[in-house]
Amino acid sequence: MNFISNILQDLLNTLFSFTGDLGVAIVIITLIVKLLLMPLSLRQKFAMRKQQDLAEKMNHIKEKYKNNAKELEKQLQKHSVESMKSMLGCSTLLLQMPVVYALYNTFLNMPQGSTSVLIPWISSLNVSDNLFIIPCIYTLTMLAPSLISFIPYFKASTQVAFSKQMVISTVIMSFVLTLRTPVAIGLYFITSSIYSLIEDVCFRIYVKQKNRLIVN
Repeated sequence: MNFISNILQDLLNTLFSFTGDLGVAIVIITLIVKLLLMPLSLRQKFAMRKQQDLAEKMNHIKEKYKNNAKELEKQLQKHSVESMKSMLGCSTLLLQMPVVYALYNTFLNMPQGSTSVLIPWISSLNVSDNLFIIPCIYTLTMLAPSLISFIPYFKASTQVAFSKQMVISTVIMSFVLTLRTPVAIGLYFITSSIYSLIEDVCFRIYVKQKNRLIVN
């Protein structure tokens, strides 16, 4: 873990020497790490998509063979193996955690008194945002993936219903997470969240186009 942290710290220092702005360096290094982890992220998305398709297929099988217990059990066993394989694909998220933790730790150990043109109202990236602008922005970026599901083109057939409880829990968790954390961490969270949103939109477009080609 320290090895990864040292590499990221050296990279952050290098980016800072080029940009002259630690906030900009944080955004760049976050994007670099997210791009490097993109194969794992996409594999996870495909695995989750496969899980959703399998869930639909299982429901169809249960309905089709509800009066034939023997055939129902046979079909469910047949698809359970495929389901387990797709669940293993979802576990790739765990492989990303050491890198994400090391990146988080790198920002916690930044030099004191650093400022950024990206956040001009803050005197130092090591302090929290007393104006609560960073928590508000992060909360909006966290709500965005659920909100785009209301757009007909991006709506998934098996998506979780978007309820008031989900909105409230997302707002509270996002706000609390960045309320008293250093602005540098908040900037990392926002950059990471926006990148994930763009990646999710691109993935949904890809799936829609692929399904359209299959139908045609």
